Amino acid sequence: MLFQLRFYEFYKRQNYRHIRLLLMIIVLLFIFYFIKNVHHSSLSSSTSSSSSLLSDQSSSSSLWLSSINHFDDNLDSMKNKLQYAVMIDAGSSGSRVYIYVWPPHSGDMRQLLKIRMLRDQLGHDVYHSITPGLSSCALNTSSASFYITPLLEFAAEHIPKEKHKETPLYILATAGMRLLDTKTQNSILDNLRQEIPKKFSFLFTENSVAVITGKEEGLYSWIALNYMIGRFDHTIEKGPSITIENDDKQWKRMNTVSMIEMGGASIQIAFEITTNSQYNQLKSRFSKEKFASKIFEVNLGCHEHDINHQYRLFVTTFLTLGANAARKNYVDYLINEQSTNLQYHNSSLTTRETILFDPCLSIDSSETINTTNPSHTSTLSSTQYLYHLKGSGEFERCVEKLRHMINIDGIHWCLDNNTCPFEELKNITVPFIGTDFYGLSEFWYSMNDIFHMGGPYNPDSFAKSSGKYCSTSWLVTQDRYKRKLYPNADFKRLLYQCFKSSWIYSILHNGFRMPTNYQQFRSVSMINDEPVQWTLGALIFRTRFFPLRTLDQQHGVMSEHVVNPHESTNLYIQYLLFTLCMLAVIFCICIYLHRLQSMLNVGGGSSNHNNNNNYNQMGKNFYPSNEELVQETYPLYQDDDHNDFHDGNNNNNDKSYRKQQQQHQQQLQQQQQQVFIDFG
Repeated sequence: MLFQLRFYEFYKRQNYRHIRLLLMIIVLLFIFYFIKNVHHSSLSSSTSSSSSLLSDQSSSSSLWLSSINHFDDNLDSMKNKLQYAVMIDAGSSGSRVYIYVWPPHSGDMRQLLKIRMLRDQLGHDVYHSITPGLSSCALNTSSASFYITPLLEFAAEHIPKEKHKETPLYILATAGMRLLDTKTQNSILDNLRQEIPKKFSFLFTENSVAVITGKEEGLYSWIALNYMIGRFDHTIEKGPSITIENDDKQWKRMNTVSMIEMGGASIQIAFEITTNSQYNQLKSRFSKEKFASKIFEVNLGCHEHDINHQYRLFVTTFLTLGANAARKNYVDYLINEQSTNLQYHNSSLTTRETILFDPCLSIDSSETINTTNPSHTSTLSSTQYLYHLKGSGEFERCVEKLRHMINIDGIHWCLDNNTCPFEELKNITVPFIGTDFYGLSEFWYSMNDIFHMGGPYNPDSFAKSSGKYCSTSWLVTQDRYKRKLYPNADFKRLLYQCFKSSWIYSILHNGFRMPTNYQQFRSVSMINDEPVQWTLGALIFRTRFFPLRTLDQQHGVMSEHVVNPHESTNLYIQYLLFTLCMLAVIFCICIYLHRLQSMLNVGGGSSNHNNNNNYNQMGKNFYPSNEELVQETYPLYQDDDHNDFHDGNNNNNDKSYRKQQQQHQQQLQQQQQQVFIDFG
């Protein structure tokens, strides 16, 4: 019995400690809640303008990101927060206007602006095109502003009028304008600079209109591609991380992807230089001037010291290696190759005709080349030469001829040319290992329009499909076209598909020396339902400082409130009141615990073995029975050894003792019930 009571005392003390520990944990949690919520609420109320701005921008960016791949972007609810930009691509055959939109910057310097094209309610990109190109104004340069007006009117209709003054306008001209002399170029550009501000209120400066080089176009395509894949967003990991070396600096971030773009006249290639050894290797292969013209040090962040958005790129363009220019070079090569064996059919004194078999055209297809002065003869220019090219449809032989042209004959042709593309192909070392390559424009069209092989590139499958197409009769191909089996192709695509497939295969594996087992090349046209266009990259590059406006607004508003002494005093008063309240709570808890202990010690004493503190909610069986309690408290009734108190003359004492026993039993039962009530 004594052991049970001691164990009960020990359990009670432990239970009391647990209650005290639990209450202390509750107090600490309350303090943490205050710091995390009440304190931040105070700061938020003291800087309501700043917090509201940050919250709006964060929610706008989140909404934008969550719906960027869908056309239903809730633009009506966001239009007051959106920013706009107008970009005009003035190409050789026509000009096109694009409208871009983005929400306010998130304030996180690891991110760029979230830019995308404006879409209508049906999910279609909003743009407008006109023909011919801006270079058509060369004969009347004062007409340039009238030429561009329809595009600007279209943009003005789709952008809220109150946004016009803050909407930047860029007009960037490419191939067609590059062919004009500098004086004519400047005259056209000056007319645009002078007349556009008179008619439209867009944000338009002197540098907003320019003729960009092929290398700049390649740079912008590289920026657009990596931006759309997500390689510039350093808040998330969407690709493999690498260590970047730039002189004596090193840092780690996501690896970028490389780009090859083939147009009609040229090829652009752009890739990041990630190590000093790679930089030195490329530097050793070019003269100092040429190498400097191919290196771009780009920082897409709004701070110069921001290394997260710092990139060192190798960007170059290869003139005359585009699909159409390459076809012309190949025909000249074919004529020169067979010049000694040509037999002309003189139909007249001024015209000579001959037939050449071309392995790069489909079987039974034909093309007529008319020239006045073939390179292999010195006859008078008045003589007309007609070359009837008849297709033999031999893919492998075509590839072999193109390989010979790239590696041998092409270099001999341009020994006197300062910009020989075949010589540069020989010197360049493309880093295929450790990076992904994306093929744009003609790479996509030639692989997808007929073969439906756009996406990951498989050299064997592509060569097999190309060989099958080349060996198919031209009549069969035309019949398939009439039955709309090639919905993405036109007549020229069908006629030159055999050559273009062969040229792409040759330029990749013989020109750039891509290994045939390389599996990280893919052709693309769109990413996340957005077209990959250099205009997006140009806009990202030219608006890279725009986030500074948002950051300045945020910093200005927050600084204004932080230095306010009145609001700082209020904050200290709140802290003081909170401390006093917490002390009062702790004091009340201590009083309650002391009161609880006093209630448990009712009737206590060191000599009293039936102390009510010995009772707990440990179950009925643990408590001593009433008889045991009586026997311990009143040993007079334990056994017959105490008969001295029970003689016949003391009956009154016996009755009084029995009455006393009953009273004590009632008191013990009441105290036991009180213990259960206190702990219940």
